[in-house]
Amino acid sequence: MKSLYLLMLAAFAVSCATLQPAVDKKTPAKKDDVKTAQVNDQDAGAEAFIKKARNLYQEHKPKETIAAAQEMLAKYPGSNYVPEAIYLSAKSRYDLNELDLALKNGWMLAEKYPQSKEYPLTKKLLGDCYFTSQDHLKAGQQYIEGLEAARTGDEREALLLPLSAMIEERLTDGQLRILFRKYPESEMAPALGLKLAQKELDARNNSEAIKLLQEIVKKYPASQEAGLAKPVLASLKDNKPMMPVGDVGRKVGLIVPLSGRYGEYGTAVKEGVSLAFTEYNKTTTNKVKLLTEDTKGDIIDAIKATIRLSDTSQVIGIIGEVLSGPTSAAAGVANLKAVPFLSPTASEERISTLGPYIFQLSQSISWQGAALADCAVNKLGMKTLGVLYPNDPGWAAVAEAFVQQARNLGVRVAVSVCYEPGTTDFKAQAETLKAGKVQAVFIPAMPNDIIMIAPQLVYNQLKVQLLGSDGWGDPKVTSKGGTYVEGAIFATLSSGSNLALAAARFEESYKKAYGKAPSKLSAQAYDGARVMLAALQKGASTREDLQKALDLAENSSEGASGQYAFGRQGAMPKSKLMTIRNKQVKELE
Repeated sequence: MKSLYLLMLAAFAVSCATLQPAVDKKTPAKKDDVKTAQVNDQDAGAEAFIKKARNLYQEHKPKETIAAAQEMLAKYPGSNYVPEAIYLSAKSRYDLNELDLALKNGWMLAEKYPQSKEYPLTKKLLGDCYFTSQDHLKAGQQYIEGLEAARTGDEREALLLPLSAMIEERLTDGQLRILFRKYPESEMAPALGLKLAQKELDARNNSEAIKLLQEIVKKYPASQEAGLAKPVLASLKDNKPMMPVGDVGRKVGLIVPLSGRYGEYGTAVKEGVSLAFTEYNKTTTNKVKLLTEDTKGDIIDAIKATIRLSDTSQVIGIIGEVLSGPTSAAAGVANLKAVPFLSPTASEERISTLGPYIFQLSQSISWQGAALADCAVNKLGMKTLGVLYPNDPGWAAVAEAFVQQARNLGVRVAVSVCYEPGTTDFKAQAETLKAGKVQAVFIPAMPNDIIMIAPQLVYNQLKVQLLGSDGWGDPKVTSKGGTYVEGAIFATLSSGSNLALAAARFEESYKKAYGKAPSKLSAQAYDGARVMLAALQKGASTREDLQKALDLAENSSEGASGQYAFGRQGAMPKSKLMTIRNKQVKELE
């Protein structure tokens, strides 16, 4: 009995041990949890490297971008940032014209990370590499596959432009046939088939053309191409004179910096232009399509974008850029290719003299310098003045107007100092102005520059009256400039009744479309686009027609951005003085 009792006691002890609460035992970590933790650790370490690579790419430093991306890949190969690092490396290789390495990086990303957000634009990059190598068939394949994977409107637009241009201009009969048969479900299949039918008709292969046109009507009944194919089939059936095949719709190119340092300015211009096109297309059946290219604010990219758009026969005009440098370069290329080019915002006033195909919407801003010099001397009683301006021909002209008017009024401008666009440290300029013992500083500049300069002047012990161009009235300056821009004085156009109405209508439309107040750049872009659309509305269907219509356009007018001049004549409108008070723009009393 005793042994039986001991045996039962032992069994009870074992069962108690087995029934211990789970909290007393350490649960083994699941493999998925461990893997997630490891990836999170990798991401934390990789974040600084990927940010560095992004910034370097935006600053157009491809070699440095590659180095930063490769370092991240070597140190954190398990990070979620790996696809982006490979993409930045591939893009930089392409920018350096290292096509073999760009293709190698691009294919690595496409094959290993087909679900990544970088995949659609990686396919575009592969297409660009093949296109540059003159392998148009492979380029077309990549563009089509990228288009199928595109998730956003911007991605679709980026892929549609080169693909549409290739279909229209580059692909041979055989290449069109291969792509049409290989990608029957692609949204571009009808366009491929229609272009192929056109080539068959040109070669007098009417029976083959009829088969293709019938296939388009049957397979893609809701497509635009089916609508174009039907009357052609009817003409062939009744032996009537042949109707043209294809989309004869008009297209206008827009080149702006949508990424990089000046992306904010480019976006403002794109929004203004897009609004003008949207309004125009609502009022007509003969619609005009806008094709946008990103220049990144770079002269070389602006030239490449202009060449791409110029090589597309359906693009009959180009609007752009934002800055004077890229605009001048792009305008020169457009003029050589006989493509009408309109600049709505560049401050360099000689752009329209580059050739007969170049036009410029200009609010000659030199008057602002004269107006502020008059204010400094006659209203404020200043005796010693200074000027700080960007090293840009347009801004230099405004600064020179200030200096000249001050001299005319008998006052000395002790210091006139410039800075390179993109500068972020203004200590040297502040010290120079301080040494000149100036009472007021005239700063004609863009809003992003203003909100960096104003606090740095105070930090460097230069507390003076600030005078500026109309960019000081931008909402960004009043919201982000803080106390550093309080009391600044600048000039704007006087608002006559027509001007006020035009500006109010534009602001209302812009707010409805984008949910925010427009900037000066948006208004100028809107006015520039309306000038080109007005020329198109008169029936211009070719580049030559558009050039003639723009040449006959009014030299001056009133629009959303105020009174402007068009062509080679500068506008010198009446102005009024404004000031910033309690983060609001008020008229100077």
